[in-house]
Amino acid sequence: MPSPQQSLFLQRSVYLLLLIAFALRMAMILLRFDELQQDRDLYLGLAEKIWQGAGFLNPFTDEPTAFRPPMYVFLVALFRGIAGDWGLALLHGAAGMVTVWATCRCGFEMSLRWGAIAAGTIVALDPLLIRYSSLAMTEVVFTALLSLTMLCWFYSRRSFGLTVLTGLSFGVSALCRPTIWPMLLVIPVLAALGRLLWKAGRQEDLEFASWKFLLGHLFVVGLTAFLVVLPWGLRNQLVLGQFKMTTTHGGYTLLLGNNSTFYEAVVQKPLGTTWGDYPVEDPRSQTQWYGRLTQELNDQGLTGEFERDKAQYDLAFQEISENPGVFLQSCLLRQLRLWSPVPQGEEANALPGVVFFGLWMFYGTLYVLAIAGITISLRLKREPWPLIWLLAMIITLAVVHTFYWSNARMRAPLIPALALLAGVTVDLVVCRLNRRAKAKSTPV
Repeated sequence: MPSPQQSLFLQRSVYLLLLIAFALRMAMILLRFDELQQDRDLYLGLAEKIWQGAGFLNPFTDEPTAFRPPMYVFLVALFRGIAGDWGLALLHGAAGMVTVWATCRCGFEMSLRWGAIAAGTIVALDPLLIRYSSLAMTEVVFTALLSLTMLCWFYSRRSFGLTVLTGLSFGVSALCRPTIWPMLLVIPVLAALGRLLWKAGRQEDLEFASWKFLLGHLFVVGLTAFLVVLPWGLRNQLVLGQFKMTTTHGGYTLLLGNNSTFYEAVVQKPLGTTWGDYPVEDPRSQTQWYGRLTQELNDQGLTGEFERDKAQYDLAFQEISENPGVFLQSCLLRQLRLWSPVPQGEEANALPGVVFFGLWMFYGTLYVLAIAGITISLRLKREPWPLIWLLAMIITLAVVHTFYWSNARMRAPLIPALALLAGVTVDLVVCRLNRRAKAKSTPV
């Protein structure tokens, strides 16, 4: 246990990290303030319609839509409606602070001390989370919501109320990005695998929560999350004529990375080639491909979002079945993009060499420490409840983006989990160094 002086120092360190995180994110926003007005993913247009009282409408057609998940849109509508662009800036800055705080609290719950501070520092300084603070996209808010869900999970065994709270937080996170739903299946698979490994090694069965407790716990979390998201599904049934608790964006996202044009223009070209390398007038460019896709869907008479979503899924599966070898190449490419320390594209190409070096050092070190943290946790038989969640987060999002469109920004929500795993390594190293120092200072 840390001494009162150490506890006070650790607590003050968390406060300092919160200030650093907020300052760095606001600095990025001030440098690129005009980006807050760029509606790259239609969130600002959707939010404007909600603030006007028109409903969840496509700003181009004024028709009801389910193309984007609602939670971030509602938050943007509220903060931007009250305080304009500065309200959105405050939302993103606050999300960064929440992420750092939740990460540190998770670290303390894992019995980490300096490792918890190290994890919070990684999150506060993470280039991806800082960069996307100035963009009207879901990265920073979803990461904050997911980190709060992670914290709720770590505490959830203490009472039924905290278990329900975990489900509430999980549902809100799913309303921001539905990609986390598979976690509810990944967690029991990991727990079962862990129990088998422990028994195979003839080691003490470390409270992998009894199997019945874990399944009951997940049932409550999943049911609560379902009830949170249910109104969105019912709204889609009533307004759009089909029950759907995710979005109508999935087919496009799957097809975006699994089509013959992308295969030819990017997958089968040298590593590092992006769609943005092609001029708009080139038939292989993303713009030209999307124009042909839109025309094809229109020619089929597909006007409804659900029809078009299904048609795009069908096209993607057709491309995959016709080009299985290239599909596997594209899966590998998506993983490389997801974990690449450096970004790709026009903006990335303009970065100075020192920034590229810094990114390689930051993420290279993070990956090494995180992998070491997993190894340490398994070898030392650390309490498995947090580890199951951290690994489930990483596996879930990594698998989803093996098939769906992927790039480095999709990794942003995983930074708190990676940082905590790295914190396990840091904590062990610091503890051993302290022991050696005490041993040397103790008189013989």
